[in-house]
Formats: sequence, C-alpha cells, structure tokens
Amino acid sequence: MRRGSLKGFKGEIQRVVKIKDTKKEYFITGKEDDTYEKALRDSWPFEEYDVKDKWRIVSSTGEDLTKSELSSHAGTVILEFI
Repeated sequence: MRRGSLKGFKGEIQRVVKIKDTKKEYFITGKEDDTYEKALRDSWPFEEYDVKDKWRIVSSTGEDLTKSELSSHAGTVILEFI
C-alpha cells in the first residue's frame, strides 16, 4: 500500500467539523464506513448545543453529507443547525 492511501485501511479516521459561520474547528472520529451523522452523534464535541437539536452536515459547496460515509469526503465539513 502506498503512503497516504486509505485502500485496505480498517481503523478509525478523523474528520474536521466546524459550525456554520464560526472559525472554531472540532474533530470527530469514526470508522471509515460510519456516516457523518453517526460519527458526530458518537463524539458530539459541542457543549453549547444539544445533539438532539435539528442539524445537518454539508460540504463547503453545500452538498448534504449527513448520511454519507466518513470516507466519502476528506475536507472540512460544516454543521448547520436547522
């Protein structure tokens, strides 16, 4: 396996999440086939917000990634409360 490749990787991966219109970044961790929703619920880092609030996770282009696997997007994602 070449360096930097996720092919064959079976451990946990981290992704960066930030709340819309803020600069602070948070890390979430999960298995590569976990959805963003599951990984975020399992490691909810936002003390000032309730995990039971309505929210979604989007890419910088606005694509909804909430039900997508962590391995589907490598960039920073944005948490929007709706």
